[in-house]
Amino acid sequence: MINSIIKKYYDNFFSDKIIRYIIPYRYFVIIFFNIILFASAYWLAYYLRFEGLIPEAYLETMIRTMPLVILVQAGFFFYHDLFRGLWRYVSFADLQNILRAALMSMLTLIVFDFFLNPYLGYIPRSIFALNCMLLIILSGGARFAVRHFRERYRLQEAGDNAKRVLLVGPVSETEPIIREMIAHGNDYIPIAIIDPKTDMKGFRVYDVPILGGISQIVRAVEEKRVQEIIFAWPDAPEDQLAEIIDECKRSHVRFKKIPSLSEVLGGRFRMADVRDIELEDLLPRPPIYIEREQVREFIHERKVLVTGAGGSIGSELCRQLAQFEPQQLVMLERNENSLYQTEIALRRRYPELPLEALIASINDAPGLNNLLQRYQPDIIFHAAAYKHVPLMERCPIEAAYNNILGTRNLVQAALRAGTEYFIMISTDKAVNPTSVMGASKRIAEKYVQACNSANHCTKFVITRFGNVLGSAGSVIPIFKNQLAQGGPLCVTHPEIERFFMTIPEAVQLVLQAAYMGQGGDIFVLKMGRPVKIRELAEKLILLAGKTPYRDIQIQYIGLREGEKMSEELFNDGESAQPSPHPLIYYAVGSQESKDIWDRHIDTIQTIVRQGDREALLAAFQRLVPNYTPAANLSASQEGGYCNV
Repeated sequence: MINSIIKKYYDNFFSDKIIRYIIPYRYFVIIFFNIILFASAYWLAYYLRFEGLIPEAYLETMIRTMPLVILVQAGFFFYHDLFRGLWRYVSFADLQNILRAALMSMLTLIVFDFFLNPYLGYIPRSIFALNCMLLIILSGGARFAVRHFRERYRLQEAGDNAKRVLLVGPVSETEPIIREMIAHGNDYIPIAIIDPKTDMKGFRVYDVPILGGISQIVRAVEEKRVQEIIFAWPDAPEDQLAEIIDECKRSHVRFKKIPSLSEVLGGRFRMADVRDIELEDLLPRPPIYIEREQVREFIHERKVLVTGAGGSIGSELCRQLAQFEPQQLVMLERNENSLYQTEIALRRRYPELPLEALIASINDAPGLNNLLQRYQPDIIFHAAAYKHVPLMERCPIEAAYNNILGTRNLVQAALRAGTEYFIMISTDKAVNPTSVMGASKRIAEKYVQACNSANHCTKFVITRFGNVLGSAGSVIPIFKNQLAQGGPLCVTHPEIERFFMTIPEAVQLVLQAAYMGQGGDIFVLKMGRPVKIRELAEKLILLAGKTPYRDIQIQYIGLREGEKMSEELFNDGESAQPSPHPLIYYAVGSQESKDIWDRHIDTIQTIVRQGDREALLAAFQRLVPNYTPAANLSASQEGGYCNV
């Protein structure tokens, strides 16, 4: 009843019209209100000192000295900027300033009284102490009362639009979120906290109770009528994250998470950063970081060219390169639509970036030569390649034409243009390959590495990593499409597993490896532990609010052409050596000369021109001794669209 009356008064009094009128004069209003507080504190000091019966002599002294008291206290409050602070955001720092201003005022008034006593009258010493305490209480109390009133009734004002939320995470992580929710309570009302450590059970944070451990999530949702769960533990261990997700699913309410501090600008949490939990949040992989300043120095004011700039990796490369302000960014792509979309997005976000988006093919050797002679890039990132395993099994001539001969065309053009760095983006499928695509990329790796010699100024660097989530043709978009159609989710084998990383994470480490490269290096990105595709499908179904094998089925369709049960990161004969960056390894193995590999590529070129598939596969096995073509299972031909 009282709350509703206060709320009604709040709504009526603080109408938009009155607020608009007061705002231009709020500085003077605050000063006037503080003067009233100064006078009130001084009068109360006398009132309490003489128990409500102030003798006439002391009353006259109080009246004579009050202007001086107000002037001194106003001066110190002005010095500590206490007239400019927004009371609705008052904090402990403001209270500290009030304490300083009150104490300095008291000491200054004692000194003035010592000299002015004969003129203004005797002030009892206890008055100074009482006045100081009352000033702190009234000034601080008024400010915190305004903040409390605003936060409490703003939450009530949010009404039906605000969601009742349960926060899951340690108190150290949830405290700033609750503070933000209270300050901006239009969308969320914090109802309770679940602290995984349980040692804070029974305590309260901003009057929000801590209910206990993870096992209490379902009970808390039911008892507190929770509408949404916010997971506030970005760096939670994988096992605890999985347990929390399972409990949240049992509660049958929507759950979200806040991003890690590296994702939030400046490390400051904002309610706008709350988002749904995505599949990549559940993947076991180490947190990614790069040496941004060193990478910036490597890219800044250099001409950079990216092939395959419209693809998943290439477009993300362009986005991240643009942040480091290259002298010029040249984007090569033969798919006009994807290139156009990437160009529009970059020009909108980086209007000052010197950008050239060009339709070109790495299979056009003369065109590449002319293009590189014209733009003279300092750094080339080679992301253009055919990557679809089953399609390349059916079209090995095209795989060789693009992935091998196209790479040589680009290398030769880079050498003629005097390019300083050439970074080739490879794949874990080039490791002990069982597919045409993997074999073609391994031959391209060997050729690029062989081109690094003292006879050329160009430094050749290779980066190798596994699958990236969300890339074109990858498993996740296919799963999501199947999920939208009601299933089933089609998995080739229950035990098949892959390494996974998000596209931005992979590109960050590519840039780090490029900066570290000295020439002839093969850098292997640390991908965490491999994930079973079956588990990936199950987690995706759970995130959709459904139960695997009950609401959505998972169908096993058999291995596809050229597919391995598990991927590797190092070839037979390669050793893993640590690099200066803990998430990047060197792959150290034997190298052959460029002349030898030019002859090998000439042979492949002749075979490609003849269109001799069998001869090409034989050449692959001869040039990549650890290439063992996988048997084509009849089941791999079934299911069509269901293959992933």
